[in-house]
Amino acid sequence: MDQEQVLENQVVVVSNGRILEIAPASQAKFSPEALVIEAHGKYLIPGLAEMHAHVPPVDDLEPMKKVLTLFAVNGVTTIRGMLGHPRHLELRTKLEEGEIIGPRFFTSGPSFNGNSVKSPEAGAQMVRDQKQAGYNFLKLHPGLSRESFDAIAQTAREVG
Repeated sequence: MDQEQVLENQVVVVSNGRILEIAPASQAKFSPEALVIEAHGKYLIPGLAEMHAHVPPVDDLEPMKKVLTLFAVNGVTTIRGMLGHPRHLELRTKLEEGEIIGPRFFTSGPSFNGNSVKSPEAGAQMVRDQKQAGYNFLKLHPGLSRESFDAIAQTAREVG
């Protein structure tokens, strides 16, 4: 989308998960064998992204699966999970492999805060541990000393 308007009577041509063309129905080119989804009178919007999702931080995957299904059926195709539970890594893998239905899932590791980070060295090690585990990003909360914050930031830059 590059402007605020509804484009009526359009055809969206998709191949291998990629949009190839969006064109007026009278001009669209696609194979006669193509799967056609009749959507006359309906709307098609880009996938929504939830940038501060709270997927339950529990050991049982079932409640997490239910939350992810709700995101997907409501048009949310990407989430950024902010609660950082170790089972979220397994859940992300199951989503990527198509074993369960849900959005793309980017997850933080457990929070860096005044209780979890007792020293700059501990903060730096947490960064390395979370990178090694496969978390997508870090989540910081209040309570960190300036020295710990700086050590976390420096180590994050080093490990990417």
